This record gives sequence, structure tokens and C-alpha cells, in this order.
Amino acid sequence: MAQKHSTSSRQQEKAGAAYKQQGLVTTATATSTVAVQDDMDSDRQRIDSMFPDSASLEGIEVVADNMRRRLGSVHETMRTLLRAQSDNNSSNQQQQQSMESTRIAIDDLYQRISEMRAKARTSERTVLDITQDIKALDFAKRNLTQTTTAMRRLQMLIAAVRQLRQLKMQKRWGEAATVVSAITGLSEGFSGYEQVRPVSSLLSSARELQKDTAIQAATFVERGFDTQGLLTGEVGQMRNACECVQAAGAMDRVVGFYCTLQLRAYAAIFQLDDDVSQLENVSRRYAWLRRILQNHAEMHASVFPDSWKVAEQLSRRFAEATRDQLSELLATREKVNADQLLAALADTLAFETQCNKKFGIVANNSDGLTVYEGSGEQAVSFVGGISCAFEPYMAIFVRGEQAKFAALVTQAQSAPVADDDPSLSVLASSTDLLYQFRESLRQCAALSTGQAMYDLAVVFGQSLSSYARNVLIQGLPQTPHLDDLKHVCLVINTADYCASVAAQLESKIIERIDKTYADRVSFAPCRDALLGAINAGIRVLVAAVENMCEPAFGALAQGPWHTLQTVGDQSAYVSMIASAVDAATLSVRRHVSGSRYLRSYCDKLAVRLCEKYSAAIMANRNHQGEISEVGAEQLLLDAQALKSVLLAVPAIGAEEDKKVQPPNTYARIVTQGVGKIEAVLKAILAPSDPPEALADRFLLLFPKAPRDTFQLVLNLKGIRSADHHLYHKSLQRMIQDTNNNAVAASEPSAATYSTPVAKGTLPAYMEHALSASAPLVSQRNERDNKNKNKSDGHGRMPSTASSGMLFANRSSLVGRSESPAVFSPSGTGLKSGAASSGDLPQTLLAARDGRLQQQQRPDPLGITGVGSSASAMSPGASVFSYTAEPRNVPSDGELGGSAADGTNSPVLASLAANATATRSKINENLRKFMSNMRRN
Repeated sequence: MAQKHSTSSRQQEKAGAAYKQQGLVTTATATSTVAVQDDMDSDRQRIDSMFPDSASLEGIEVVADNMRRRLGSVHETMRTLLRAQSDNNSSNQQQQQSMESTRIAIDDLYQRISEMRAKARTSERTVLDITQDIKALDFAKRNLTQTTTAMRRLQMLIAAVRQLRQLKMQKRWGEAATVVSAITGLSEGFSGYEQVRPVSSLLSSARELQKDTAIQAATFVERGFDTQGLLTGEVGQMRNACECVQAAGAMDRVVGFYCTLQLRAYAAIFQLDDDVSQLENVSRRYAWLRRILQNHAEMHASVFPDSWKVAEQLSRRFAEATRDQLSELLATREKVNADQLLAALADTLAFETQCNKKFGIVANNSDGLTVYEGSGEQAVSFVGGISCAFEPYMAIFVRGEQAKFAALVTQAQSAPVADDDPSLSVLASSTDLLYQFRESLRQCAALSTGQAMYDLAVVFGQSLSSYARNVLIQGLPQTPHLDDLKHVCLVINTADYCASVAAQLESKIIERIDKTYADRVSFAPCRDALLGAINAGIRVLVAAVENMCEPAFGALAQGPWHTLQTVGDQSAYVSMIASAVDAATLSVRRHVSGSRYLRSYCDKLAVRLCEKYSAAIMANRNHQGEISEVGAEQLLLDAQALKSVLLAVPAIGAEEDKKVQPPNTYARIVTQGVGKIEAVLKAILAPSDPPEALADRFLLLFPKAPRDTFQLVLNLKGIRSADHHLYHKSLQRMIQDTNNNAVAASEPSAATYSTPVAKGTLPAYMEHALSASAPLVSQRNERDNKNKNKSDGHGRMPSTASSGMLFANRSSLVGRSESPAVFSPSGTGLKSGAASSGDLPQTLLAARDGRLQQQQRPDPLGITGVGSSASAMSPGASVFSYTAEPRNVPSDGELGGSAADGTNSPVLASLAANATATRSKINENLRKFMSNMRRN
């Protein structure tokens, strides 16, 4: 019936599928009709587009051929599609049949699996019924075995209890020890039977019997010693009794009794008020214990089992008693002697170390714990057991060490300094002090690594700071000279040595001190004090050089700079300064051990000598009056010589095979220091009338226009105080004009500008300066003609070659040109033409002969006006021409020139370098000025 139902269902499904397919075909037919109609319309339009007129019908044959080929291709495509559709219909029917057969197979498989599951359940129930009886038999066997074992143990326990009672009464301790151990083992088997009353009663009686037996055995052992601790009983029986006590677990009572008995005499002998108990006799306590331990090893050790470690327990109880007595003794004493305290502590530490060694207690390197050597069991170290009583009183030791260090510092203050030994590099007092530091640290490390070591580290720092202040700094001479330099260098070396040792001492203490105090250890304050001593020593070295140079600066201050007529070679005071600096620096290099301190000395020396040079110039103004232009030129030359001397300081005393160049920092310090002096002297060379000329020159040299420096220039030039306000007003006005007319430069820096300016169009102060320059030019030409006759074959002065250069520079201040165009003597303007040898300065003659490396003459003032020799001069007009040159500042290594022919000295090379830098600044300002004039 089920098969009939399934067959009818399949027939209905096929009918429904056929109906749906027929509906789809009908729909597709209607859709195809509409599509055919649309295609016909589109074909008609396509034909119209292909043959729009009668003329286009000529190509109809070609179009027809194309259409026939296209129609054939369409027919072929349709045939392919029809074949594919037929194949698909046949494959779908095969798939449906395959799915139906698969479903029938799955249903059959599921039915078989269900039948197998039912059979498995039936088999399981059968097996359980078979094995249930076997499990019951196993449980019964297990219970029977446990019951039998328990009954046998119970019988054995009852027998053992009965036997132990008899042995206890007979005092047969050896056999009793075995029975006690057996009762303990049998009792453990009844741990789960406490609720059974007979068993619980038997276990209680057994424990009571063991306890009574242990008490009687311990009493037997105790009676084997008399009140003096001597052995009176029989050793074998006492040993058996100890074993019985051990089996019952009551050995602590016997050990405690024995230790108390042996130490009873210790409390009687070493009473608190007796002399033998005092701190200085602490070694007697340890000697007494050694005798007790020796007596125990010879007489009593055989009584006790080795596992009891009676000797070790006796020593520990002795250590506890001794610690309590020493704590009480130190607390009751009004004053504790530091030496006695240290001696007692040393003996105590030695005793604790001996105890560890005697009983085989060693430190485990892996985890830092103490263990028994061999077994590896954890143990308690003896170290610290007694010595901890001294810890609160270690401050006495620290105070004693502090007093010792203070005495060494005081002794070093009053002791004469033996600095005549050439092998001596540091003060001997420092080595003595640091040796005491080492000994104190070694002693303290052996006594304590806690609070005492930290306090000692604080004392070390305080003592070093006191040594730096009271010995090193106070030992420096107040008015040092050349003979004092070695001692000052020893002070610097000593401070450096102590600072390095302080750092090593700090790291060593941090390694050995307890971790609780490690973070608090610091020697930074004492290192700061030692560095302060080093700085003080370097200042004294510089002061010594200042004192040695004082006569030279005195000569500078008293020099006739206001009446000087000619410029010659460097002044004598420069040679005095050079010799003093050489002698002092050579001594410093020979005795100072650290190169960094030599560099610091050079830096400070350069700064101070520049300051002294400036101060000496001011002193000359106060004593002699104003400084003339010639004097300023001579001072400029001396400043360059001083700069050369200072730049050579780092190389003084160096090895010949090592060429020492001045460090960049040092060269910058020297350049800045001397540059300030040169700028002031160049400002002095500016004409004071009109005020605008001086103010303009000052602005070129000092762009920030410091008022105090400007006032200094006014004072050095000897301008009356009543006229100072005019110069200040001119300076202020020019500053305002510069700020208002500041325009970014767009022209190339090396371009040459030549602008003809009609006479009378220049500012008044420039016209006045041009007119006032004529007498100076005439005097210079006459002086050059006179010197020409005295010069060598090349037209150069033998020793005063720089004189003509400097006077030529002085004429250049008012617009003199280095080109063949020179000022006319009348001062009306410029005249063109080639200058004769008599009209040129000596340095230009040397340059013409190829004697100088520079194409232009050195200009120490840094100002050079360059005129154009080819400029056409209109009547009543003058040409103001200049060349803006790029700045070329030489490095420190280029300051010295080649002296092969004696014409290019380091001073001239340095003057040329400064001239190039300053000339570029001046030309830039002139360019801006001319640009403003053209625009206006």
C-alpha cells in the first residue's frame, strides 16, 4: 500500500512539472512573438539606413552576400544550442533516478543501524547480569582481607602493649625502644577506626603507656648525671634509654636537661658584676665553652645518639645566654671603650665562625641559605647569634674612626709640605688618610655590614670634604708666584686622586653593605668638595701668572700712549707677558697629571689675561690721559702679539714630535677676548669730529651699540665730558636711522659698485672727514719718502715694516684708496694717476715685489676704501667707489704665516685676517648707504 502511495505521488509530481513546462512554453511563445515583431522593425530601420537613396542600391549584391553568410552562421548556432538542450534534458532525468536510488539506500542503512543498536543494548544488559555476581565476590574478598589484617594488627598491638608494660617495669630500655617503635607503627594502621570503642580505648592506653615509658627513660638518663654535670650512670643503659626516648619522640626533654645542667656553672662563673664577665674578658667565655665541648666529646658523647647533635644544641644555648649577658652588660655600662668593644666583637665573630666550621654549616651559593655540609639540610648559622648584641653600640666604633680621621686632617694642616721630591705626584697626607679608610672599611666589613658600615661611609665622605676644605684649599698660597706652582699642582693632583678613590670606595661599599642601605650610600658631596679644591687650585695657578705679569701690565698702564709718535715692533711688556706665561705653563704641564685640568688652566688664563689687558688700558687712561691714534695702533699691534702668545699656550712644554694645535674652544675664547680689545682700539682710531663719524665707526664695530662701551671709547679718546651728550645723541640718531632704513640686500656680495656723487651731496660729516684727511696724507707721504732712503733693497723697512702699513691704514679711515687713485694734498677730492714708489706705503711696495702672499696690504683696522682708477671725473664732482668683498675669516690654524723670507710674520697674517672680516662688514654698510642715497 505504501508503494502504491509513493507511485501515485510521483505521478502527480510529473503531471505538475509537465503543466509548469507547458505554461513556460506558452509564455516563451508570446514573448518570442513580440521579440520577432521588434526585430522586424529594427531590420527595417537598418535596411533604410543602409540604402537611404536609389544610388546606394548599386551595392545590394555585396550586402546580400554578407547577409547570407550571417544567416548561415545563425543557423549553425541554433543547431548547436538545440543539441545542447537535448543533452541537458537526458542528463537531468539520469540525475533524478540516481538521487532516488541513493535515498532508498540511506533508508535501508538507517534501518540496519537501528537494529544493531537494539541488539547492543540487549548484549550489555546480559553482560551486566553476568558480572554483578563477580563484583560482589570481589568486594567480599577485599573486606575479608582487611578484616583479617586488622585483627592480626590488633592482636599484635595488644601483645606489644602487654610486653611494653613488662619491659618498663624491668627497665629493659633497649628492647623497650623497639617495642615503642612497633606500637607507633601499629597505631598508624588504626587511623580509620577511632569510632570503634574497643580500638579507641586500646589506642589511648597504648599512647599513655608510651608517654610513661618515655618519662621513665628520660628520668633514668637524668639520674645518670650528678648536680655538677658529671656522668655517674652506666653508659650502655643510658644510651638505650636515650634510644627509647627518641622512639617516643621526647628527646627535647633530655637535651634541654643536659644543656641546662652543663650551663649552670656558666651563669655562676660569669656574673654581671664580676671582672671575668667584663667586656675585655669576653674571650674567657668562649674558652670555657671549648672546655665544656671537649669534656662532652670525651665523656658524654657516647650517651646520646649522633642524630641529636647535642654539642651543637649546647653551643646554641650558650650563644643565647652570652648574647643576653653582653646586651645587659653594654646597657649598664656608662662608657664603653671603643678598643675593648672592637676586640670583644672580633673575638665573638671568630668564635661564631669556628662554630660554623666545627658543625659543618656552610653557605649555599645558589640561594644564599646556610645548610649542613654533606646532607644539604637547612641549618641556622652561628654568625650573628652573639655579635648582634654589639650592633647597637657600633656607633662607638664609628665615632672612634671619625676622631682618628679628624686627627689625620689636623696633622696634615700643621705638617710642612715636602714638595721638593721630584717623584711626588700627590700629597703624602692624602695617601695616609686613604690607607686608614681602607683599614677601617676592612675592619668594619668583618664586624658589621649594616648600620655601622653605612655610618662609616658617611664619616668617609665627611672626612674627605674636611680634607678638601681644611688641607687642600687652605693650603693654597694667597699670593702665588712661580715657586708656588708645584705645590698648587700637587693640590690639584691630590684632589683628583681623592675624587677617583672616593668613587671606587663608594662602589666597594655598595657591593658589601646590606641591601637595605645600598641605595643610601653616596659620596657625591665629598666629590663636589674635591672638585671645588681643583677649581680653586686652577684659579691660584692663573693668579700666579697674573702676579708674574703684573710688571708687564704696570708698564702697559704707565705707557705714553697719548704722546707716542711712531708705531714700531711689539712693545716690551708683551715679551714680559710671553716669558711669564711660558715659564708658568711649562711648570704646570710638568706637574699637573690630568690633561683636562691643563685645558681648564689655559681657558681661565686666556680670559684673565684679556681682562687684565683691558683693565691696564683703562688704568692708563686714569693715569696718563687719552690714547692717541698712534698709541691705539701700537696697542692693536701688541694685542695681535698677545693673541699669538695666548694661542701658543696649549703647545708650551709639549713633546717635540707631537704638534699640539689649540683646541677650537680655546681658540674661540682667545679670539673673542682679544677681539673685544681690538674693537675698542679700532673705535679709538675713528675721528672724533664730527661726532657722527665716531658714532658710525662704533656702530660698525659694535652692532648692538652698548652704551657703556661707547662711553669707554669717549673716555679713552679724551673727549671732554661736556661734549659726551653730543656723541650719545649722534649714536642714538644713527641707530634709529639704521633701524628705519634696514633693507634686505639683493645684490651679489662680490659685485663692485661705482656711483658718481656730485660734490656737496655727501653728508656733512663725510665732507668734513675728506677735507681733514689732507694734512695726514701729506705727513704720511713725507714719512714714507724719508723711510724709503733707509729701507733695504726692496723698499722695505728692516724692523718697522708694519709702521707704514698702520699709518696707511690711518689715512684709509678718511677714504684713502689703495688703487692708483689717491687723495690730492689739497684735500679737494681724488686725483687719478699712477702712484710713484715714494707715494706708496712700504707694505704695498713689498706686495708689488711679490714679498707678501696677500694681494692687498694687511689692514688691522678692518677698513679699506677702494677707488676706481678708470673713473671719469667731471668738473666739480668726485667719485665715491667701493668694492663689496666676501668675508674671509681665517681659521686658528691659518693665523701663523710663512716666515721664510721674513716678510709675512704671524702678526701680519693675523692683522690681514681681521682686516678681511671687518672690511666686509664696512663695505656692506657702505653699500646700504649708497643704495639709500640712489633711492632718495
